[in-house]
Amino acid sequence: MAIENLIPAPAPNDLMPLQAVCDLLAQTGHPASVSTIRRWIADEDLPTVRRRSAGGWRRDEVSYSDILMAHRDWVEAKAVNEP
Repeated sequence: MAIENLIPAPAPNDLMPLQAVCDLLAQTGHPASVSTIRRWIADEDLPTVRRRSAGGWRRDEVSYSDILMAHRDWVEAKAVNEP
């Protein structure tokens, strides 16, 4: 009997570059910087995909759905801490 691999992998159509995620979150009224998004990735141990662009630059991509959940938790935590 074969055992399936349980390592989570984001759906390819859900992957977005971090700057694009940052730009979309800016439209929500609760913007988050790329460094904040990187912190969420590290804190939540979210899977990322590293790609090389045409110019040879490194580009990290992450599941937008995963970031939206981390963003929700971050906004909620900020609202609880505000007077």
